[in-house]
Amino acid sequence: MDLLSSLRLLRRNWLLILLSLIIGATSAAVITVNTPPKYAATITMMVNSTKIDAAGRYQPVSLQQVKSYGGLLSSRRLISQIVDNEDEAGALQQNITAQAVPETMLLRATVTDGDPVRATRLADALGARFAKMVQEIEGATGVSVMVVDQPRAPTEPVSPSPLSNVAFGLLIALLIGVGSIFLRDRLDITVKTSEALQQSSQSPTLGIIGYEKDARRHPLIVRDRGSSLRSAAYRSLCANLQFIGIDGQPKSLMVTSCLPNEGKSLTSSNLAIALAQSGGRVILIDGDLRRPCLPDYFGIDGAVGLTDVLIGKAQLDDVVQRCGELDLYVLPSGQTPPNPSELLGSRGMRQLLEGLTKSYDMVVIDAPPLLPVINAATLAAACDGALLVARYGKTRQEHLVRAQELLSSANARVVGTVLNAVPAKASGHGHGHETESSIKREVKIPVSG
Repeated sequence: MDLLSSLRLLRRNWLLILLSLIIGATSAAVITVNTPPKYAATITMMVNSTKIDAAGRYQPVSLQQVKSYGGLLSSRRLISQIVDNEDEAGALQQNITAQAVPETMLLRATVTDGDPVRATRLADALGARFAKMVQEIEGATGVSVMVVDQPRAPTEPVSPSPLSNVAFGLLIALLIGVGSIFLRDRLDITVKTSEALQQSSQSPTLGIIGYEKDARRHPLIVRDRGSSLRSAAYRSLCANLQFIGIDGQPKSLMVTSCLPNEGKSLTSSNLAIALAQSGGRVILIDGDLRRPCLPDYFGIDGAVGLTDVLIGKAQLDDVVQRCGELDLYVLPSGQTPPNPSELLGSRGMRQLLEGLTKSYDMVVIDAPPLLPVINAATLAAACDGALLVARYGKTRQEHLVRAQELLSSANARVVGTVLNAVPAKASGHGHGHETESSIKREVKIPVSG
C-alpha cells in the first residue's frame, strides 16, 4: 500500500481514529484522577576529604569512590536505620532514587512518598544517617559527608502528571486505532477497487456504480430522468459495452453475481433502462426464477412469464409487458418451477433467446447468482456475453475467482464486471463512475471513428 492509499484509508476511517483518541484521553484522565499523588523531596550532599599524605599533599576522594557511595544511599542497611518495620523498609527502598552527580563530589538522593511532609522528613533522616554510616565505614581516613542542600517540603506532586498521562494515552490510542485500521484492511478480502475486481475476475471493469441512499426506496433510474450520478454511471456502462467486442456490443447479455444481494437485479434493470433511453429496443428477462425481483421494481404482474413460455403454457407476446414510454419490455419469470436450472439451460431457452435477438436490439437477462445455484452458468453460454456484478465491501475476491472458473467451464464469455454501491468517498472512484476513455484503455480495443 502506497502513501496516498494509506492516507485515503485513514481519511475514510477518521471517525474510528477520533473515537480511539477520545477513549484514550478519557482513560488517561480516569487513571490520573484515581492515582494517588506522589511527592518528592531531594537532598544533596558533598563528600569531602581532609587526608594529608606523608609529603603534606591533600588527598581528594576519587570520583569512583563517590560513585560507590551512591549505592549506599539506597542500601537496605541504611534504610533499616531510618524505619524499624521491615515492610516499610522495603517500600522505602523502592521509593529512593540516589545517584552521584557526574564529575563532582556531590551525591543526590530523592525520596518519594504520598505525604510531602513525610517525604521531607525521610530525606533529612537519610542524609543524617548516611553521614554517620560513611564515618563508620571510613573510620579515621579523613572522609566525611556534608549536606549542602537541605530537602524542602514539595508543594506540587511529581506524579501523576495529567498532561503526560493524557499525551501518552492519546499516543497509545492513536497507535492502536491506526494499527487496527490497517490490520482490518489487510485482512479484508472483499472487493473495494476496480483493480482488485479486474484482477480477481480477470475481466475489465466496465462500470462503477455509486451508492445513493435513495436507491433503496427508488431503485430505478427512470424516476430521476437521468439527473443522478447513478444515471450517469449506467449511461457510461452502456457506452462502454460497445468497446468489448470488435464487431460491436453483444445482442444478448446475462447479468449475474457471485451471491444474492450484490446488486445484479438492480444493475440489469437500470442497464436495460439506460439502453432504452439511448434509443434501443430492449427486452429485460427475469431469469432469477427462485427470487424474482423485476415485478416489484417495475410494478408489473409477474404471475405469468418466462417459465410458462418455456413449458408451452403461454405465448411470448401475451406475457411480455411494456414499461412506460420507453421502448423497454419486461418478461417476468412467471411461476417458480421445481427445476429452474434445467429450464434456463434447455434448448427452448436457447431458441427463445435466438428469436428475441432478432426482434430486439438488446436482450438483458437478470440471471440467478452463480455460486448457490447449480448450473447457473449454463445460461451464460447461450448469451453473447455475461456481465458479473460485485458489491463494494461485500463481494469476496475468492468468490469472484470461483465465479470466473464456473463461467469459463461453461464456455461463457465474460465481457466485463461492474462494481456496485461504491461510496463517493471511496479511494480512486471519484463520483462513482469511470470515464469512457479509461475503459477503452482497460479493454485495449481500438475505437474507430
